[in-house]
Amino acid sequence: MKAVQNEQNPCFVANLITTFLGDAENILAQLSTYLSAEDPDEVNYPRVATLALTLKGSSSSVGGCRMALSCWCIIVLDLVNQQFLILREILNHIVQMERAIHENEVKRRNM
Repeated sequence: MKAVQNEQNPCFVANLITTFLGDAENILAQLSTYLSAEDPDEVNYPRVATLALTLKGSSSSVGGCRMALSCWCIIVLDLVNQQFLILREILNHIVQMERAIHENEVKRRNM
């Protein structure tokens, strides 16, 4: 960062850090809002992942490697949610088929 600071832009590092801190606080507030939904189905996981990815990139650019690494947890949360939605759909189909089989067996017995 210091390499791009020069006489024409003597406050580059201070401005970059100040901008990062403000943006990071805003992103963290948005993430908290999104992730505090009582119903997990109401969480906008793609938006959460996008915010986490933005925070990861900006954290890396100011040397916040541990923070950037921790953002991966949130990004992975989106992937986990996507896989859960797929699994839930498959399992719901299985439940429907099992119920239909059971209903058919009951009908046959009552004939």
